[in-house]
Amino acid sequence: MTESTHIPAVRRTNSRRQGFAAVGAALLMVVSLAACGGGEGGGSADGRTEITVAGMPPTTLPAGRKDFLAQVKAFEKANPDIRIKPTDALWDAKTFPARLASGQLETVFRVPLTYPPDMIERHQIADLSKEIGELPHGAEFDKRLLAPATGSDGKVYGIPTEVYSVGLVYNRELFDKAGLDPDKPPTSWDELRTAARTITERTGVAGFGMHTTDNTGGWMLTTMTYSYGGRMEKKADGKQVTAFRDGPTGKALGLLKAMRWADGSMGKQHLRGTDDLTRDFASGKVAMLLGSPSTYGAYVSKFHGSPGAYGQAPLPSGGENATLLGGGVAVVSPKADAAQRSAAAKWIDFFYLRTKYDPALAAQRTEQLAADKNPAGVPGLPFYDAKVSGPAAAAERKHSNVPLKNFAPYTNSLPATEYVVEPPVAAQELYAALDSVMQAVLTREGADPDAELEKADRRIGPVLDRSQR
Repeated sequence: MTESTHIPAVRRTNSRRQGFAAVGAALLMVVSLAACGGGEGGGSADGRTEITVAGMPPTTLPAGRKDFLAQVKAFEKANPDIRIKPTDALWDAKTFPARLASGQLETVFRVPLTYPPDMIERHQIADLSKEIGELPHGAEFDKRLLAPATGSDGKVYGIPTEVYSVGLVYNRELFDKAGLDPDKPPTSWDELRTAARTITERTGVAGFGMHTTDNTGGWMLTTMTYSYGGRMEKKADGKQVTAFRDGPTGKALGLLKAMRWADGSMGKQHLRGTDDLTRDFASGKVAMLLGSPSTYGAYVSKFHGSPGAYGQAPLPSGGENATLLGGGVAVVSPKADAAQRSAAAKWIDFFYLRTKYDPALAAQRTEQLAADKNPAGVPGLPFYDAKVSGPAAAAERKHSNVPLKNFAPYTNSLPATEYVVEPPVAAQELYAALDSVMQAVLTREGADPDAELEKADRRIGPVLDRSQR
């Protein structure tokens, strides 16, 4: 599965930064699901407010479990009026609907960013607006990150715990070899097409590579569509319906078809998922691909790419400075009373957010990663405004072991970037249908993008309808 539609199954507390690849890998683990109530009534036998929290690593990961329990103990020491009951239940697309319907979810649990809108409408999660406002830096949250969990009533129903935005990953050494300025990567799709063609002509390397398998083709086609100002789904008569035949998706496919068949700048291998493409990029077989900064982790640690060759830029624009926002959000059971909601927000802040605003903890986490010879201080999306996130980011930079200047085009672009979440209904099924479209366009010269999108529409339309009954 792609990293884009899942949330991390395991958090190694404040000493570990979870990368793009780590997110996907963690979610492949099979764990038992502990059925716990949503927390009716906030008291416990000793008078403390008791909440259940999901996400404890299973017994098969003893180090992570020990870390988690240590954090629980530290939290309870800092908040003696709260009792935490952890479970090793993790979000899983196959089991989540049944657990939700049966009321088996914990007081605090996490879902992908695509889930809150529908859950808000169905009154399945609690309003946390008041509780967020009472957190140390609740008022300084980047509103773009809160948007996926904000209802039409303006209230906020969840707190992001990990987020990423998709950009352009590129090989600086190949840019230099082709006579291109590695400090000035493409900012539009037209510029990317020209750069890809130039790299192929001057180096013989595929200038650009695209994901096409394991739902990643549809995922990245969605990302490109956003940059052209389009969306994959839209609301009609109270339901989400397909929107990818409205034009922008066709433009994205038209560009890819021209690069593949007219320019010859995409090579001949076109059945690749995230790992396949990252491996080829790390070995110098592909000069550019789409990915977030945390692609760097797998690039260096898993596929042994050269740190200095890695470059990260924002997503090229097709007319809009928009890109896909993915990640996870912590939400709270609607059964939770006021005391439990307050306790839940405090736990979320303590466990997930402190390193994003506390310079000392940010430095400690980054220093530990570097000591363990892992990529440390990889730039990401700031959760708060500059006066809050800035000092924590500066503390990370002091201990970072990554070439930060290579990420400058990306980080400099963030203030002006529009974040768009993934399709809100049946995203994985939609991506699977669009995988076939991507494969057809890139492997058959005569494939008609519009005809392939029509086939995908016929396939996914009934799925969207069934998902909303």
